[in-house]
Amino acid sequence: MMRAGSQEWDGQDRSSSSEASRSSSSNHVSLEHPVTQSVRHRSLNSPIDSIHETKEEHAPGSNGVHIRESVIGALAETNHAFPGGGGPPGGWDNGPAVPAHRRRAMFKRNALWWLLHFIQVLVLSIIVILLLVAVGVPVSDNGVPQPGDYTKMEFDWKTDPRSYLKPMDSNFTDYNVLLDAHMHTTYSDGVLSPKQAIDYAIANGYNAVIVTDHQTVAGSIAAKKYAEKHHSDQITVITGMEYTCCRIHMNLIGINKSVAVTPPFPSDDELRDVIDKVHDMGGLVIVNHIPWSNATMLPWNDARLPNNPSREQLLDWGVDGFEVVNQNTFDLRSYQFVQENSDRLVGLTGSDMHYPGSSYAWTTINAENRTAEAILDEIRNRRTSFLLDASGTRPLQQAPYNKNYFKYAPWGLIGDYFYGYADRYTGQYSFQSTFCQNEVLDTHGAMMGWFILWLIVSILVLEILYWFFRWLLLLAVHAIHGCIARRRAR
Repeated sequence: MMRAGSQEWDGQDRSSSSEASRSSSSNHVSLEHPVTQSVRHRSLNSPIDSIHETKEEHAPGSNGVHIRESVIGALAETNHAFPGGGGPPGGWDNGPAVPAHRRRAMFKRNALWWLLHFIQVLVLSIIVILLLVAVGVPVSDNGVPQPGDYTKMEFDWKTDPRSYLKPMDSNFTDYNVLLDAHMHTTYSDGVLSPKQAIDYAIANGYNAVIVTDHQTVAGSIAAKKYAEKHHSDQITVITGMEYTCCRIHMNLIGINKSVAVTPPFPSDDELRDVIDKVHDMGGLVIVNHIPWSNATMLPWNDARLPNNPSREQLLDWGVDGFEVVNQNTFDLRSYQFVQENSDRLVGLTGSDMHYPGSSYAWTTINAENRTAEAILDEIRNRRTSFLLDASGTRPLQQAPYNKNYFKYAPWGLIGDYFYGYADRYTGQYSFQSTFCQNEVLDTHGAMMGWFILWLIVSILVLEILYWFFRWLLLLAVHAIHGCIARRRAR
């Protein structure tokens, strides 16, 4: 029920006005009240404001009741203002009612648009992911530089292990050589150049080293030349190499020429031939890190170096000794085996340095002088002991970051992320361009399924957030426009 002055608007009036409007639809423009024309040209979002504006424009100083009656009467005559013949009992309507069949068609059209839009976003997301995989995985495999720039490392300290350590053999108190019998340089898989490797050894208390790069004596020869030129009074370099295959790692020391490498899985006879050849060259054969070689590797559940020869076999084949300490691992069984066969075997220690870090062991030798020949003579005669510090030396030095690492690391990390959806086991590298185990790839199907599900959920959430904030933005813009319009109307 709505009253304006003495006029009353009830259901009957609305019905009759609706019928009148329908009967005059053909000449609707000519019947429309002039005041209604003014109202219809304004936004109906605020009808009362529009009526007050009309009163001020068309009847200044007149009776507001009569103007309001005229407006309401005119609106009652026009069906466009109140679709379906109804008045404004619940508020003003903004347009004609949409028929049910059109609403259904609009719903289907909108649903189809949303479906196609979602499929498009999903397909684009999958394409982006595949591109990331295509670039990230290869970079992760072999394209990311070392995090540290080891070329800039310097070692300006000096450790004296004899000041706080005693030899394993308590009777071995007189010694003038502290030897590292196993280290690597950039000539194989080490990160320090021959020059840096020598500086590192001096800083950590060694005065003799055997440089043993994988499959080549070139690194040891370069280190020997540098030491003789710059540190002849501080350190002695003995040349050698590490013979590396899928059955055994052996240091071939005291040789100046590389020994040809046999196939990744040499036979017993081929290993015997290598040992004999080194002896013919005047060198010695030391078996390296048996605990590491025999450690079990998963998922093969086999030794890291399969079919690793036993100590007894190696003694039969004529090896000269065993590495009893490798890094900070004390090989008690090999040490005891050397002691049991002390007339045929010698025990040596090696840092196996690939990256600069703490030093743990020093082979002690009392040589006639500190020449390579005199040191090798003592090793041949099996007169050695060692110092052991399981905690390792200080100080340590961290390499400064390599700027190129930051450039490519994001791609490598992306590749590492996608590698997380599968376990890839390549096995131990043979240093002959192959691996010692068959590659195993174990994909995680459940993880991939969850990834796809979370991808879909993420797209849906982002779409909802996008349209929500778009709606808020449009609402804010509409409110601002309304405020501007009202301020102008004043």
